[in-house]
This record gives sequence, C-alpha cells and structure tokens, in this order.
Amino acid sequence: MKQRHMLLIFIGIGFFSNSEAQILKKLKKKAEQAVERTILRKTDEVVSDKTEKAIDAVVNPPKVELKSDSTLTAETSYPDNMEFDNSSIANNTDAKWAWYTSDLRVTSYDKDKQSDMVIYFDADAVAMQSYYTDQRTGKPETSYIDSEGFFVAYNETEGQHNKSQLLNMPGMDMMAPSMMASAYKLPEGRIFEGMEEMKEKGLAVYPFMHVDFPFVLKPDHFRDEMVAGNYKESKPSCRGKMGCTKFSVEEKGYQGTYTLFDNQDRLVEINIVAEDDPFYGSGKGKIAYFYESCDVKVPVAVEKKTPGQDLLKKGMNSIYEKN
Repeated sequence: MKQRHMLLIFIGIGFFSNSEAQILKKLKKKAEQAVERTILRKTDEVVSDKTEKAIDAVVNPPKVELKSDSTLTAETSYPDNMEFDNSSIANNTDAKWAWYTSDLRVTSYDKDKQSDMVIYFDADAVAMQSYYTDQRTGKPETSYIDSEGFFVAYNETEGQHNKSQLLNMPGMDMMAPSMMASAYKLPEGRIFEGMEEMKEKGLAVYPFMHVDFPFVLKPDHFRDEMVAGNYKESKPSCRGKMGCTKFSVEEKGYQGTYTLFDNQDRLVEINIVAEDDPFYGSGKGKIAYFYESCDVKVPVAVEKKTPGQDLLKKGMNSIYEKN
C-alpha cells in the first residue's frame, strides 16, 4: 500500500545531572528512532502485503463470472482422526459471546487464490473456517481463525496444523481494517469506533477482518451527519423481502458501489465497483453475508513465531500505550 503512518515516542529521563541527562536523552532518542523505524518497516511490510491481498480479493478480481452461490454452501466437514482445541474461547468468553451474536456464511472471490471463497463463522465457538480451491492442485483448501486472532492452517511439510498471531498484534490489527474500510467505502469513523469498543471489552481487534463488519455496522452509521453526504439511501427489496436499506456511494469512480442491509438491519452485502482508484486500481467484487447456522471446530495447532516477533510485539505495545 502507498499509505504510511508516522508515530512519535516521548520518554522522560529523570534523577540524573543535567549533562548526564542530556547525553542519555540523545542516546535514547537515537535508539528509539531506530527501533521505531524497524517496527514500522516490518509492520508495513507484513500488513501491506496481507491487507493488499485481502482487499484485492474483493476490489480487483480477475475478469471472470462469479460462480453461482449454490456452489458455496457445502457444510463444514472434518477427517475422522482430527483433534480439536479451541482453548482461545476460554479467555473472556462472556464478552465474546455478547459481541458475536450470529452464525454467518460469507461468500466472496479471492483474487490471490483465484477461487471463490466461502467462510463459515460459528458464534458459539467464536471461530471461522475458510474454504477455497487451490488452483495449482484443484484440491479444496481450508484455514481457520480463532477468537484471539490466531490464524491456523495445515503445513504439509511438517504434517501438522500451525498457528500464528502475527497479524493481530497492536498496529497491525488496526491498519488492515482501516484500509479495508477505505477500499469498501464504509464509514471509517465507525470502523475505528468498533476497534475501540473491542479493545475496551478485551477482545481481539477485528480478528476476522470483513467477517467482523456485521457486528460493527448498522444503517444509522451511514446516516451519521459526518458521512451521510457520501451515500444515497434507498429502500429496495432484497432476498425476496421488502424493506431493505441500501446505501449507494456517491463518490466519483465508485458508481455502483453500495452496502445493503436487510429488513432486520443486518448487513447482507457489500458491492464494490472501483474505477482508477489511486490505491486500489479498477475492479469489482462482492461480499455476501448469510445468517445461517454453522459449526466450526478449530484443529489442534502448534504456534509458530517469526524471528523477532516477540520483540516486535513488545515494541508495538510500547508505542501504542504512549499514544
């Protein structure tokens, strides 16, 4: 991505003589700047790569027709010998169940994987499972994310499921949703409010990316006086029922882009049509949300950390605690 975020760090030094304090202050400042540059660079590299792929999955798919939704309804299934461990749900369980109130099936097109994708979200497990077809092998693939933001996938070389929490660290967890909100033309202020609410409740911040949006967005957020001028509201029928609410984007280059809620004010569709966007280029795509019962089980997995991940997390925590 072309966006860059700058952060400032202020650390006071006391109980030293003036000269010692000045020397130490200069040394600390140089060290802080070096650490901050490293943290920001690493954060930007990882988040930009992963977020660009996530946004491309919807904003800029290849020029092919999406398959019928009927091909994206297969039920979750697991090998007979698979073992499960969803220990993350034991942490702050009541807050998670209060926030995540509905099971979901979510369909979209993933450009990076060149495949239609279906995601199942289980509100009881507070976990999601993604399905897509590997275009190299023609075989179905799956991955998982749990309520603490651990990404779980099978590693054929190691013969086991591995998990990583890298993308749900401070800084990374807020950059991706804000970029997605910008790309999908959603009320960015509300996305940030949702982030703060999640933090206050002790929840992972947007661990499920766009699957989190139904629990954050309601029609009134598009009617807020700060953003209402960006949308045109209408009342079409949708999915065979009257009384739906549609917010069409008025911005030039995004004609045909809209967000749709059903007659229960539930988010059911985000449709994107972008033309010559300076960040995301041109393309179109759709995310559809279906409120259906789902059963997701998270497999036993071994946590894997990238070199320096703990230090990176410590540094990011330090930065965001001071700002």
